[in-house]
Amino acid sequence: MLHHVYSARARFALPPLPRALMGVAFAAALFGPGCAETGPPPVAGPPKTATASDYFPLDAGWKWAYELERGDQHLLAVYTVMERFPDGAIVQAGDERISYAVTSGGIAMKEGTVVGDFVLKNPIARDASWNVSAGAAKITAIDRTVNTPSGTYTNCVVVEVLRHEPTRLSRTTFAPGVGPVEIEVQVESHGRFVTTTHAILRGATKPGQDPLARREGVSPLTRREGVSPLTSSPLVGRRG
Repeated sequence: MLHHVYSARARFALPPLPRALMGVAFAAALFGPGCAETGPPPVAGPPKTATASDYFPLDAGWKWAYELERGDQHLLAVYTVMERFPDGAIVQAGDERISYAVTSGGIAMKEGTVVGDFVLKNPIARDASWNVSAGAAKITAIDRTVNTPSGTYTNCVVVEVLRHEPTRLSRTTFAPGVGPVEIEVQVESHGRFVTTTHAILRGATKPGQDPLARREGVSPLTRREGVSPLTSSPLVGRRG
């Protein structure tokens, strides 16, 4: 997918989500776990036992659909978990397959047998940081609330990745039990960061459901197989 999510080559992932996203079908019900409901306010932040897999589910059949804005393009990108193994998963994004390693340390990109940069690393805690290729990643929030076309998500974890040569910043927001719900990529231009890509979750579903359910009041988007919305996202599977 999502994820989203890292590489200098362009493709969007759930990653990152992590680095990728894509699908043409419109079905019945959007998946909404993680959406805010009435009742007592939730305790801010993740439970002490929460791990990266709780914020980026990679069981076979998961799908994420994103509204993507890049330049003057407004597209729909869909990512699907095609295979799950004890130590990893493969996400389909159009004609591209993105590999993730699922380890005790967290969720990382994977190229062949080589485990690469972590998309989301344990422990899940504010200000936790780790090294990535040509830069560093940091959890900047563990209690963010995000409004998306698919609902409102609370207690989200935000990961920012800053890389150099060239300087670029990716910001991925993970919702518990759902995965990446918002991804933004910025590049430095004349001393300031400019947003080049923004993706927000339109729908996420568990195995057997369709994330592209058409809903009243939601305008149709241009859907393109193989679209790669993000460079440097957990769903993208390469370095940003």
